[in-house]
Amino acid sequence: MKKLSLLLFTVLFALCGLNAQTVVLSEDFSAITDSSSYTITNSLDQYTQVPGWTGDWVYPSTGKVKIGKSAEAGFLQTPALNLSANNGQFVVTFDAKAWPNDATSVIVAVDGVPYTVEGLSSSAFNTFSVPLSGGTASTVIKFQGFQASHGRFFLDNVVITSQELGPDTDAPFVANVTPSENSLAVTFNEILDPSTAQNVSNYSLDNGISVTSATLNGSVVTLGVSPALAEGSTYTLIVNNVADVAGNVMTADTITFNYGVSQDFQVANIAALRAKWTDALDINGSHFGNDVYKLTGHVIVTGINESYRHQIYIQDATGAIVIDDPNGLITTALETGDEITNIYGKLSDYYGQLQFAVSETFSDEALSIYNDVLPLNVTIANLQDVEFMNQHQSELIRLNDVTFAATGTIANNTKYTVSQNGQSGEVVWIHFWNVTGLTGEPIPTAAVNLTGVNKISYGVYYLIPRNGADLGTGIPQYLTENDLVVYPNPVSDRLTVKLRTNDFQVSNMAVYDINGKLIRTQAVSDNQIEMSMQNLAAGNYFLRLSDGKNSVTTKFVKK
Repeated sequence: MKKLSLLLFTVLFALCGLNAQTVVLSEDFSAITDSSSYTITNSLDQYTQVPGWTGDWVYPSTGKVKIGKSAEAGFLQTPALNLSANNGQFVVTFDAKAWPNDATSVIVAVDGVPYTVEGLSSSAFNTFSVPLSGGTASTVIKFQGFQASHGRFFLDNVVITSQELGPDTDAPFVANVTPSENSLAVTFNEILDPSTAQNVSNYSLDNGISVTSATLNGSVVTLGVSPALAEGSTYTLIVNNVADVAGNVMTADTITFNYGVSQDFQVANIAALRAKWTDALDINGSHFGNDVYKLTGHVIVTGINESYRHQIYIQDATGAIVIDDPNGLITTALETGDEITNIYGKLSDYYGQLQFAVSETFSDEALSIYNDVLPLNVTIANLQDVEFMNQHQSELIRLNDVTFAATGTIANNTKYTVSQNGQSGEVVWIHFWNVTGLTGEPIPTAAVNLTGVNKISYGVYYLIPRNGADLGTGIPQYLTENDLVVYPNPVSDRLTVKLRTNDFQVSNMAVYDINGKLIRTQAVSDNQIEMSMQNLAAGNYFLRLSDGKNSVTTKFVKK
């Protein structure tokens, strides 16, 4: 997929000299007034030779169209256009605005070849101009969301212009800078001359940062920097003497950029993160779903729901919140009990429940292995008290000594009524986790203790069990060290592990050092496991066995 980082508003086509231009299509969508129509079937273009547009999940409104819905990206496609003139050189110009909390990129696909346009704002329309080539006598251009779901955006004022291009006489310029901790991706507006683009002396940074390397890939130069950039700081980059392939040399270009999240948007705990939501309550305000926060404190994973938007429940001593990750940006295989930190995301509201929508890839290993979180003991009366439960959103909670009204077996996507001390209520929802080994099990006939996360849906609070042990079915949630036989301990060569139960099917074994750093891991398929420790340094270590959802940890010594 080709990626274009473009300047907003007025974009000068400095790719080459411009001799002549012909407007092939111009559409402002002002003729669309039927807000109930999903597909544009009538011809809207002012040029009679151009037939009508087509679209999928297009929501028209006066003067613009909204493309996509929450479950699909959607698209809007032009009719076939004759772009064969001038060697197929043309420019696509359009106004676009991102839907809050959705992707800030849109794809312009030319005859199926996608070009990614970045930098959409959710607060205002901005103008984008994309110089392209390869047009034919029947070129079709499609505007579509960047992702398969939640790729909604607004589109307006589409203009496609055929360009007659002369010789390249313009120098390159920097279109965008994307910083990371140890490097900068500097995007230019055109293909560069390698000898000048990879000369580190053509780049300089302030604040004592040195450019140590420069690697060219097309129009993008990746700069290595040292020391590392500081989170929340502002830097100035000066680029000079870089030439394009035609030999045009740029004069000094100065770019100021921010790295990471500013200190004002870094929060140390979940309570501080939840308090930031007061800045975002105005759905029409600039803060709504736009600000990125960094949760710097250490939190414990209390529940994982891969089947629905990759949601992860986290908790610390100050509160709890659910991480919403529909795009799978959390690439670490987390488990209940893992401790993690440094998560980036935006705050959003889903039917009354506050969510932390992760915005950057999280690939760090867990800081430490299994950590227990004691659930908050609540009553059925508490669950029906909106004010009380709203203060404990997403927390791990427990109902003691409750009896199910129903009999038979547990079914998925079902709400159950339980009674406690003579009071009853519909407070258990077997849906959210869809746990294998829970659905289909017998409904407990005796009083049980119910554990799960506090979930709100349409103003009603439910206790959502995560596994069999949460529902008291007798299926073990965690093993204990008494269920393991680990020998020899201390070990010099090979460590052997045996389980005294068949209720826990191990799928992975991992070794951590005393600080919680992952040292090695190995997939297993038997409950008698061996792992070589020959090259391990002498010292104390943790060994964790996992079945993919639950885990058990023990210690061993390498001599």
